[in-house]
Amino acid sequence: MENKITVNEESHQFEMQTPEGTALIAYELDVNTMSILHTEVPEAEEGQGIGSDLAKFALDYARKNDLKVKNYCRFVQVYLQRHPEYQDLIVKP
Repeated sequence: MENKITVNEESHQFEMQTPEGTALIAYELDVNTMSILHTEVPEAEEGQGIGSDLAKFALDYARKNDLKVKNYCRFVQVYLQRHPEYQDLIVKP
């Protein structure tokens, strides 16, 4: 099952609609930097890779838009440890 991730610019979220609700990563933009604040996945769907899909999308979005990333989210921190190819995007908060 492939779920589409959308950018909700008004709410500052990357969102995926799931059978159990909306999964999301909340972010803020500041000139050339995107701050990743928080990841939420409906409890019944945790452990199914949805959070990882959202993290990948957010980091790919940053790369595509020439943004550096300040990460404040523990989930994304773990994702970054497993995916060092994104380390060049990261700046210290």
